[in-house]
Amino acid sequence: METVAAPVATLFDFITADHFAPQTHRTAAIELFQRSVSMVEIETFSYCNRRCWFCPNSVIDRHSGTEYMSEDLYLRVVGQLAEADYRGMISYSRYNEPLADRIILRRLEQARAALPGVLLHANTNGDYLTTSYLTELASAGLGSLNIQIYLANEERYDHERMRSKLFAVVKKLGLTVTIVRDEPDVWLEATAEWHSLKLRLYARNFEVNGCNRGESVPIAMMSRRMSPCLSPFYHVYIDYNGKVMPCCNLRSDQPAHHDAVVADLNVEQDLFLIYASHTMAAWRRSLVGFGPKAGHCASCSFVTFEATPANRAVHERLVSMAAREETLPKSA
Repeated sequence: METVAAPVATLFDFITADHFAPQTHRTAAIELFQRSVSMVEIETFSYCNRRCWFCPNSVIDRHSGTEYMSEDLYLRVVGQLAEADYRGMISYSRYNEPLADRIILRRLEQARAALPGVLLHANTNGDYLTTSYLTELASAGLGSLNIQIYLANEERYDHERMRSKLFAVVKKLGLTVTIVRDEPDVWLEATAEWHSLKLRLYARNFEVNGCNRGESVPIAMMSRRMSPCLSPFYHVYIDYNGKVMPCCNLRSDQPAHHDAVVADLNVEQDLFLIYASHTMAAWRRSLVGFGPKAGHCASCSFVTFEATPANRAVHERLVSMAAREETLPKSA
């Protein structure tokens, strides 16, 4: 579990009343998106070669076949981001292994051509990486890559074995790394560069700092989440099937999470109106304030904030703002 101790005023100060009420005019929706969203996470296909115990892929089949996000849908999303002059991050992640299919190179090239100011990022288990693939990824426009160090699917964290695995990857790729975090039984992390590509290699103990992914995996759950959450404010998550989700821990192919699907981009064509929709506004209203969270968020431990007096003061104001927007009459 990651807990943020800094006053949330420094993290939530971009939030306005518009986040808590639907914006039905596209110009207003684009403006809200532009000043709020710093990461759009896109899953370009479904396949993952691993079934790690701490991931819902251990019980949901992402292994026996591959389904692809249609190119038309992908290019529409990229085109809309270009229309808004989006300059944040596009992360090629979710619950697939993005380097398992070299279509990632084409998708990176397409995004780089349309969005020259965006940081293109990916998370990988490293199983498919070679030095030549790193070079191709950098040439295609990838600017940042997290290489997550794992043992076998059912194996639990072992700090020294993780160290050995990390340095085996370093040797295989011919990297020069700097260890930036070495916390026994909790976390091991190194950084490196490959041409223009910034690399982060890390191993984490999911039993200590993991999340139950909407109660989908056997990681110890919080008795009750009391912390606010930022995810539906500044992140957008798009599954391979075009379904938009409110956070990284919920997924459209998990039957228990079907009620959390925000929209389907195959039906609802506009990403900005989806972000500014009644559904997303309701998610945001439900996640401000220091108090019990409901539904899929009730036991979530993902990025929590300390209930300091300064943080409470910020969120008392946001709770009041959210309640006011919920009760105001809405214009067409």
